[in-house]
Amino acid sequence: MAGIDFNQLCADILEETAIELKREIEDAQVVPKNTGELELSHHILHPEKNRSEISTSKNYARRLYMHPEYDFNQGDNANAKGQWFEDWEAGGKYENRASEIFIQKFKQKTGG
Repeated sequence: MAGIDFNQLCADILEETAIELKREIEDAQVVPKNTGELELSHHILHPEKNRSEISTSKNYARRLYMHPEYDFNQGDNANAKGQWFEDWEAGGKYENRASEIFIQKFKQKTGG
């Protein structure tokens, strides 16, 4: 792997991992959806060098997220709920998914 900037490679893979996780969350249809604006507003942040976050700029998102007891319309997103990221967080059923995606992409890019 001579000549490869390892830090840049990992940063690129981290970005790709976040994009794929965002897509998986959308495909899981867990984000409450009325007009689709909330789901479309999800974007990737890089607050630290070795970390990415999926976030939203919608000011009403926190209220929806923090109240899973709301009766969410599931017409457009069949699994719509509050705390829609929880399955991908520590303790969730997909808690290791980010690591799995990162490792898979790393192996693809390095031939290992």
